[in-house]
Amino acid sequence: MNRDDALALVRTRVSKENNVKHMIAVGAVMREAAIRLGEDPHRWELVGILHDIDFEICSGPNDHTLVAAEILRNQVDQEMIEAIMAHNFEHTKISLDSRLKRALVACDAASGLIIACALVMPSKKLAEVKPESLMKKYNSKDFARNVSRERISNCVDIGLPLEEFLPLSLEGMKKVSVELGL
Repeated sequence: MNRDDALALVRTRVSKENNVKHMIAVGAVMREAAIRLGEDPHRWELVGILHDIDFEICSGPNDHTLVAAEILRNQVDQEMIEAIMAHNFEHTKISLDSRLKRALVACDAASGLIIACALVMPSKKLAEVKPESLMKKYNSKDFARNVSRERISNCVDIGLPLEEFLPLSLEGMKKVSVELGL
């Protein structure tokens, strides 16, 4: 499966454009992390793009990613499916026992923080977000309260200190800023 195929498949299951943009953003962060870590950027980007394919059709957190696993069976390999299921580990009980799994958890949350940072900028553009302001917003518990700093901190477990991971994530998202409308 290539990136275009993944996005086409996502669009068959996801109708809200903001949800599609979220998946593109997570894919971009995953790709950038993979490049930095010497992993397969194509594979990691696909996991990021596909990770919420069932978000609009599952009944809630209890079956989120379980529905995705069914959709993706025979589309991608089991390791990719398990990584997707692991980003909802609180409900699936899939262990965060690989770099890919931990990366998806961290990248998913980081994308939310970065989008929140962009949306408070006068231009509402990623180009205006600076790594320093991103770190300040990360440390401000009152900013984007629904973004789990604990999930972002999984970056350390994949070999990326927070001070490196957040700027890297921002750069990845800037590369797809046109697609994101940011």
